[in-house]
Amino acid sequence: MPARFIDCESPLSSLPESLLIGVSGGVDSVALLHALVKAGRKPVILHFDHGWRTESAADARWVADLAKQLGLKCMTGKMRSSSKTHREADARVARYAFFARIARRLGIPHLVLAHHADDQVETFLMQLLRGSGAAGRGMDPVSERDGLILHRPWLGVWKKEIVAYARHHRLKWRDDVTNTDTRHRRNLIRRRVLPYLQKQISRQVAENLWRAAEILRAESEWLDTLCAETVARQELAVKPLRAAPLAQQRRTILRWLQNQGVKNIGFADVEAVRGLLEKTIPAKVNLSAGRFARRRSGKIFVE
Repeated sequence: MPARFIDCESPLSSLPESLLIGVSGGVDSVALLHALVKAGRKPVILHFDHGWRTESAADARWVADLAKQLGLKCMTGKMRSSSKTHREADARVARYAFFARIARRLGIPHLVLAHHADDQVETFLMQLLRGSGAAGRGMDPVSERDGLILHRPWLGVWKKEIVAYARHHRLKWRDDVTNTDTRHRRNLIRRRVLPYLQKQISRQVAENLWRAAEILRAESEWLDTLCAETVARQELAVKPLRAAPLAQQRRTILRWLQNQGVKNIGFADVEAVRGLLEKTIPAKVNLSAGRFARRRSGKIFVE
C-alpha cells in the first residue's frame, strides 16, 4: 500500500504562522520539520539534550547543522540534573520548562510537536492502566502547558506513514537507542504490551485503542462545556449539582477542585466531595495538602 503523504502534509495547514518546533533528530520530528518547510513555514527549532546518552551531544550538533542547512534559527537546552536515575517524568518536566523559557523569550507561544497516532495509542493505554479517569483520553491536538500552546497535528498519522514520507523524500535522521530500553514504561508498552495484545486479542488493537481515545476525547470536551460555568465559581450549589447526571457531577467536581488549586485529585477525592451532595448536615472531607471540602447552607467550598 503506498504511503498516504497527503495525511502527513494536510493537517499542517491550520497551524499559526509563527511557530516553535521540538526537534530531537528522530524520524518523526525531522519529517515534521521537512513538511513544515515544504509548506513555506520557517519555525524556530528547539532541541533539548537530556544528557542520558554519549551520543546526545552529537545529536544536538546534528540538529544545529540541519537548522543551518535549512536557514532556520535553532536553540538548544540541556538537562542540568546530576542524578544517575533516568526518570521520564523528570525529563519531560525539564524539557517543557526549556520550551516555555524560549517561548517567553521569543514571544512565540505556539509549539508544534511530532506526536503521532502510535504515540496516542501508547499514551491512552498508559492512562488507562494508571487509572487516570477523566484524563484517559490520550493527547489533545491543541493544549496548553506552562504558557505554551502545544500543537500535535499528526495524532491521526501512523508511524509507518511518517517513515514512508521520510524515505520518499530521502531524509536523514538520528536513531535513539534508548527507544529500545524497556525499563522505560512507554518502551515497555510499545515493544512488549501492544505486540502481545495484537497477537493474543486482535491485529487491529492499536487502531481500536486510537478510535476509543478519539471518542473519549470528544465526549470529554463535551462534558467540560456542560460544567464550564459552574466550575468557575468559588462555591458549588448542592441542589442543582445533585440533580445532574452522575457523569456530569463527577466532571464538575473534578474541574472545580482543579480550579480551586487542589492537587493530586483522584477518584476517591471526587467521590468524597460528591458524597457531600447527599448529606443533610454540615460536613467536611479531607483533600490533599491539608485542605478540606465543606458543605454549609447548601454550598460546597474548599478551605
